Amino acid sequence: MQQTLLALLALMMATFFNFNQMQTELQKQRQVVRSEMEQMALGVGMQTMEVIRARAFDEATIGGTEDRITDPTEFRGSFGGGMDCQAFGGSQTCDSVGDFHEMTPSTETFEAPEFDMEFTVEVEVRYLDSGMNVVPGPTFRKEVVVYVQDAGDDPFLAEPIQFSEVLSYY
Repeated sequence: MQQTLLALLALMMATFFNFNQMQTELQKQRQVVRSEMEQMALGVGMQTMEVIRARAFDEATIGGTEDRITDPTEFRGSFGGGMDCQAFGGSQTCDSVGDFHEMTPSTETFEAPEFDMEFTVEVEVRYLDSGMNVVPGPTFRKEVVVYVQDAGDDPFLAEPIQFSEVLSYY
């Protein structure tokens, strides 16, 4: 009877240790997937930033006006928001950086050799002063913040990846 109990105890301990090893391995695999998702999200964020950076700095500078703006009050004072930009599959022309502020969230696809992964992209644009502080009025600097989150019912990323860049008129 004692031998049976000892054998049962040994079997339970072996099962417990095996379970712990499997849990540890699963944690490692989840971390690897999360890291790869972050890298893919960063790629989508950088690609989105390239699209935005290619636009005019402000509505007042569309078309490459010959006279350079020397007073920031000549810029549009506030950003619109909620536009459905053609650059991301929408129907509206977003031809200046400010047009992307709070645009309709878009779904961008990261294409890998063996699979495609979809990410939801949102953008926020804000004016910065010379000390890089957010200010309500127009300045010669705009900060563009791109938020990228993997799409799906159960996202791998706990929170969106933030990719930001400061664009300057000069």
